[in-house]
Amino acid sequence: MHEDGGRSAPERAARGVELWERGGRGLSPWARRVAWAAAEAMLCDEDERGELAPPGAEVCERAVAALDLSLEQGTPETRRAFGLLAVCLELLPPFVIGAFGRMSRLSLDRRLAYLEALESSRSGLLAMLLLAFKVPMCMAAFEEGAELALTGFDRESTAARRRLPGLGAGGRA
Repeated sequence: MHEDGGRSAPERAARGVELWERGGRGLSPWARRVAWAAAEAMLCDEDERGELAPPGAEVCERAVAALDLSLEQGTPETRRAFGLLAVCLELLPPFVIGAFGRMSRLSLDRRLAYLEALESSRSGLLAMLLLAFKVPMCMAAFEEGAELALTGFDRESTAARRRLPGLGAGGRA
């Protein structure tokens, strides 16, 4: 029996089981915390008073779970290399923005400043370090719900059928 209620991997995918329910093993728990802290800073927004507001836990979990799942399907060498990238992302704030402390322990505004400094760095290696996390996590974060609507997509998910104007509830004329 499979650990997901007796269903095989294709059956789980066909039923639309959420990524985080699958429990990937591509990131170590430590690297998962680093990725979560990065996702929280990358996806934060301003509230009505102009202060930084973290995204919902569901959004961060969707982003980190997608990264975790993609690394789980990679080679052991890829997982180890990404672990090294997580160490670099976690330990570089003193050298990039002069903030003494690990990235995951910085306040949200200091984490955001750190990620912005990485992105605009003259060193392409620092910019690529951020992109290794940013691209796979942001793609997943903006695949559903309110975040997807922010992109201008007019459906609740990328898998939902499109509702054409003038057609009935069943989608047929």
